[in-house]
Amino acid sequence: MKKTNLKPRNNLIPDLSDSKLSFETEFAGSSDESLDQSAGLSGLEEEEYISIIFLQQEFIRGQQERIEKLENELRKHDNPHTPSAKKRKRKTDRNREKETDDDGEEKPGTGTDDVDERFPGKPEGSNGGGVSIPELDQVEQHTLEGGNIEEIGTREKTVIELVENPFEVVKHVIHVYQDSEGQEVEPEVDLPEGIYGKRFQAFVTLLRGTCGASHEKIAELVQEIRPDLSFSPTTSLNITDRVSKQLVGERERILEQVNQNKYVHMDETGLRKDGVNGWVWVFAVPQYVVYEVDQSRSKDVPEGTMSAFSGIAVVDGYPAYNGFPRQRCWDHLGREVEETEIERTIARFHRLYKRAKEAKEKPPPEREKFIQEAQNSKFPALIAILRENEKEDTATKLENALSDMFRGMKDPDIPLSNNHAERLMRKVVVHRKLWGCIRNEKGARFIENTLSCIETWKLQGKNIFQELQKFTT
Repeated sequence: MKKTNLKPRNNLIPDLSDSKLSFETEFAGSSDESLDQSAGLSGLEEEEYISIIFLQQEFIRGQQERIEKLENELRKHDNPHTPSAKKRKRKTDRNREKETDDDGEEKPGTGTDDVDERFPGKPEGSNGGGVSIPELDQVEQHTLEGGNIEEIGTREKTVIELVENPFEVVKHVIHVYQDSEGQEVEPEVDLPEGIYGKRFQAFVTLLRGTCGASHEKIAELVQEIRPDLSFSPTTSLNITDRVSKQLVGERERILEQVNQNKYVHMDETGLRKDGVNGWVWVFAVPQYVVYEVDQSRSKDVPEGTMSAFSGIAVVDGYPAYNGFPRQRCWDHLGREVEETEIERTIARFHRLYKRAKEAKEKPPPEREKFIQEAQNSKFPALIAILRENEKEDTATKLENALSDMFRGMKDPDIPLSNNHAERLMRKVVVHRKLWGCIRNEKGARFIENTLSCIETWKLQGKNIFQELQKFTT
């Protein structure tokens, strides 16, 4: 690559009044062989030196403005609230450990790139997964007839196929009888109230809940499969709303289980309702999750929903959760520290986080020793470095969180991270991208009842399609 020649052109005093003149043009390499480049900056007049300095300052200011503009643009897509999967790639914990000593200082001779190339795919030495073939539903025989051929063997091929007509129209003829006392009796038949069967209703609700499909797309899909079936988006909406109403009791049972846990993950995200700003809140434990839709983002929502809860709230730094004893999320605080781009501070925080997770497995005296060391020494030193580098906002956030960072150390059952809530909130975020907003109470009811039950069953490893059939009308 040809390097740019930054030697000034001799015997040329720039006219600073020329708006097109820049440091780049003044110091661009010249193709004129007659110019004497060997003299460099020596022998220039005072005015020439001053001109060069002014041009340098102008160029530096322009670059600084450009850097600031680019950084502001990046912050829109990469901030402490951005999920880790969507963040710019930075140093990994593995390489931070190799590049830093016990105090978080960078070791000499270490680079910034990952040591090993990361390649997606199956782990080395793995034989792969493969397709699990269920039990056969039927066997079809393919034969030839003719007098001049003789069968010498068979070959087999198993195929997973969609049946020719997935949506069957079945007429149920219910025979009515009369007993010895003259009373009419008939066989018990588990049939829906309307014309759509329970499996059909569960299928439509499954498409809406797990795939986020709009009612228009669901209607289009049904009619593509069965063109002679009249099925509209309104019909899809009515089916899913009836199922949502049937799930009210199940949601209340789930909420009761959440309230009884010793800790609860809490988080919130925006979702507009009929053009008005609103919020979806999530309250989750390992086996249960409840969503709540509300126009408010105040403390009244978590305190009202979790009125029977007396445990620890695993949360980020949003003030609406201040009414609960809290375990602050270390991952969220780590993203705040990473935003400073002070590598020494980032490395120290990640080392402390690793030690905290390891200490959870140790006896209480060792855990308490680490807590005292972290609270009284390690974190104050980290906060001091942030202030030395004029990162007052991050330093203050970390300082305010310090008293709520170690409840998960004193009780190892309480997690240090709120990733569980963030993962469950992604379902709402995906639906928000597909739907844009919810339009009425039916949409809110679907999120609160149906999504709460679907995500709970998923956490419990249950078959969602089969569970939904229990709540169809």
